Amino acid sequence: MLPFFKVVFWASLSIVVYSYLLYPALLALFAWLFKRPVKCSDGYMPHIGVLVPAYNEEKVIARKIQNILSLDYPPEKISVWVGSDCSDDKTDEIVESVTDPRVHFRRSPARGGKTGVINGLVPEIESEIVLLTDANTMHRPDCLRAMAKHFYDPEVGGVAGHIEHKITDGGENAETVYRSFESHQKVLEGRLHSTISAFGGSYAIRKSLFKPIPKNAYSNDDVLIPMNIVRQGYRIVYEMGAVAEEDMTEKVSSEFQRRVRIGAGNFQSFLWLLDFFNPLRGWPWFCYISHKVTRWFSPFFILFCIFSCLAIAVLSDLGVYKFMLSCGIIFSLSGMMYHRIPLRINRHIFYFFAMNLALLLGALRFAGGIRSAVWKRTERQ
Repeated sequence: MLPFFKVVFWASLSIVVYSYLLYPALLALFAWLFKRPVKCSDGYMPHIGVLVPAYNEEKVIARKIQNILSLDYPPEKISVWVGSDCSDDKTDEIVESVTDPRVHFRRSPARGGKTGVINGLVPEIESEIVLLTDANTMHRPDCLRAMAKHFYDPEVGGVAGHIEHKITDGGENAETVYRSFESHQKVLEGRLHSTISAFGGSYAIRKSLFKPIPKNAYSNDDVLIPMNIVRQGYRIVYEMGAVAEEDMTEKVSSEFQRRVRIGAGNFQSFLWLLDFFNPLRGWPWFCYISHKVTRWFSPFFILFCIFSCLAIAVLSDLGVYKFMLSCGIIFSLSGMMYHRIPLRINRHIFYFFAMNLALLLGALRFAGGIRSAVWKRTERQ
């Protein structure tokens, strides 16, 4: 069994290292060697319909609408479409009280989650471009202009915006490093061809390219919708200048269930995107396998790595494996001790393991069956 455990250990370790270290390095090199510029025009300003799915958003919906209407973009080229997923607070009442004719309201006949709102409302929007955004995401004044200029290029089917988190209560900002890491990769992927996902709080698409996603799509519209556009031969680019902000507590504990939900949606997406395993898709194939698939399955490879190393250390006298096992234990303990020893490195290790644990639990939730896109919203500031 010793040779088998060695193969499992090195294969698993290689995939994890490739996903988090080698792929970003290769991506930077390839984006420099094979970059494909987008034809932009600062004067290109198509009509944009802003779609806001909402469920019990009475605390932020008025500010959200005002934020959109006050953006630095021709007023006659902006419309707001709020889709209420059967809210039972004052969300509907607040939106219906807005008298601006650019604001439209639709209430879903039954709860269908964000997926149901998007599938039902996008076809109604009378705009060339649709911006999908969350109620708690606030856009900076030049956000729409930064996105719109890319649509001057007929090959661009979508633009992913950049989201920054604002800490409102002294939280730990646990996800900031991850967001920065992800954003940098998305920029480089867009230079090659397409980033293969967006941040769900802010991304724009050509309405003509929208394809309804499965009714039980679970917290994964920001993967499925962009990938549907790539399927049609168009590009998805990432614009760092299209900045939006989210007010939220960044403690890992408060966001853990959201991560589990996202993890379940990731494994659901995996089955719907099997055609991207075809190398003939070019750069989208390379980026999807390297960025998403290896990352989604990294919890399993980490477990394979741990248990195979433990087995080798027990079954043999090979000192290098005992040393690596000891390093792994120290690495894990330093993350677990983060709340007692709050060093920055400990925080990053803690978040790395928490994120992978959430992915693992998400896989279990997916295995149990996802029949509905409905979920309970995450409370934020």
